[in-house]
Amino acid sequence: MNKTDEEITEIMLGMVHEKAAEIYSKKIISHGLHPTNYGMIDKADGHGSTVNACGETIDIYLTVRNNRIDKATFTTDGCLFTIASCSAAAYLATGKTIGECIQINQSAIMVYLEGLPLDEAHCAYDAAVALHKAIRSYAMAGKRYNPNKAYV
Repeated sequence: MNKTDEEITEIMLGMVHEKAAEIYSKKIISHGLHPTNYGMIDKADGHGSTVNACGETIDIYLTVRNNRIDKATFTTDGCLFTIASCSAAAYLATGKTIGECIQINQSAIMVYLEGLPLDEAHCAYDAAVALHKAIRSYAMAGKRYNPNKAYV
């Protein structure tokens, strides 16, 4: 029985997923391949952006209600580990107070993801930096995010 190109692709993808599951946690694979909080928020209350040492851009957007993160999203042109780290940061921030979000750092993201390869640990750090910049922009502006205003 000859297999179609689609069937062969599915078999190959299954093999890649099996091999990845042997090396990386389910959370890394899930957040890296299927982030549920990917995208921009047009009228964000806070926005943080950073470019990491690999040249990947990370943007995190927040909406805040009653001093709690109502919604956190991100965009990035980064690798699987950057996507997973940003997705984890946004997930961890959602529902938390601004003060609680300060505790979301590289270590917290790595613990949540159940580890990252050592040479990819910077991805969790970079996601935390972008999140903290988004929180800072919210605190400094006291108003909605304005893409024409520089936040430091």
